[in-house]
Amino acid sequence: MLKMNNISRIFRSETIQTHALRNFDLNVSAGEFVAVTGPSGSGKSTFLNVAGLLDGFDEGDYSLDGVSVKGLSDDELSRLRNEKIGFIFQNYNLIPDFSIFDNVDMPLRYRGFNSKERKRRIEHALEQVGLASRHNYLPSQLSGGQQQRVAIARALAGEPKILLADEPTGNLDSLMARQVMELLFSLNQQGSTIIMVTHDSDQARAVNRNVQIIDGQITDHSIYAPMSIPIQQPA
Repeated sequence: MLKMNNISRIFRSETIQTHALRNFDLNVSAGEFVAVTGPSGSGKSTFLNVAGLLDGFDEGDYSLDGVSVKGLSDDELSRLRNEKIGFIFQNYNLIPDFSIFDNVDMPLRYRGFNSKERKRRIEHALEQVGLASRHNYLPSQLSGGQQQRVAIARALAGEPKILLADEPTGNLDSLMARQVMELLFSLNQQGSTIIMVTHDSDQARAVNRNVQIIDGQITDHSIYAPMSIPIQQPA
């Protein structure tokens, strides 16, 4: 699903070069749930930006769902990103004056789907995250955990090949964080491929594999047994 080989990303100024990623190798198979951990400044965000086709790289090769991204134009990268990747952000990034339905709808409009197809995708995505009955609510009428579920529904509506989650529970209390993680576990068990950046060691140990990054390099792979956490339906 995702293959990075010898990836390097270098940020340059007039006086210094910073190797945000160096000799970075990572393969993620379809259906995996991988946690990416490491201290602040280790390269996690750079990795996520490169993986999400939001940033380029200086050396190496990167293939996403069998497509090599090296040498693609900005338009081709944008199309590949929209078709293959769903993003889940720590801060939800919902539009406060839009209903839940319209927040999920927005990226689908940019992709040019007709209204019937958009409605099908939105309703299915909101049902997956347990918010079908609240499609007319505004974000301010929902809890933080529910808002994150809307953000997950927005990602799912695009029917991506892979979900990239950046600290998805970072702004939530422990109960809401558990509910969001249970949802992600459930989606993974249904076949979604998920890469999650997290500082939470318990979350990292709960998934299939933990990749630790330090100074732009992978320093440790930890492989765990399949998840057995009980899945509860979202309230």
